[in-house]
Amino acid sequence: MEQMVSNVQKKTFLRWILDRHLLTNREIIWLLHYLMSNDQLLGIIHIVDDVARCNRLITIAAPRNDGLVFRYIKATVETNDPEKAFHDLRMNQQEDVYLELDIEAVRRSPIYFSVLEENPNSAIDVHEKYGHMAEHATNEAERIFITERLNQAINEALDNGDETLFYTLTKQLNEVKKNNLK
Repeated sequence: MEQMVSNVQKKTFLRWILDRHLLTNREIIWLLHYLMSNDQLLGIIHIVDDVARCNRLITIAAPRNDGLVFRYIKATVETNDPEKAFHDLRMNQQEDVYLELDIEAVRRSPIYFSVLEENPNSAIDVHEKYGHMAEHATNEAERIFITERLNQAINEALDNGDETLFYTLTKQLNEVKKNNLK
């Protein structure tokens, strides 16, 4: 099952990464800004969990001891220079590019699962592999939303001096917290 991810979703995801300063290499940051500014190019970018056996790929990793944080491969040519990748991406905007982000904070985030697509060369279905994680991320997002809404309503009840509503909402908030611990 192939998932279609819109350019808006991809831009939001890339902006999320940049806003959290998860990358330190300025050339990689510039490359991501360029991807976000070019809709045609962004349309051929596919965010996958594994780029194995892809013909054209980019991997971006968190800084490690070996220093390898960026890799661009097109057929048999490989480079660690984001600037060379930029020039190739700028000149060839027809062939699909598969992007793997090997950054722990990204791979644990619900937004990552919203843009994750399948590698066409992989035998394992993304939904099979990450279905439980996506479900957990959805449940966590719902719990956070409900908690925030209840906290806001509790504050309003306090501001209005509505003691009955305050106790009712506090009881609901405690139930949400209790259910989360199970």
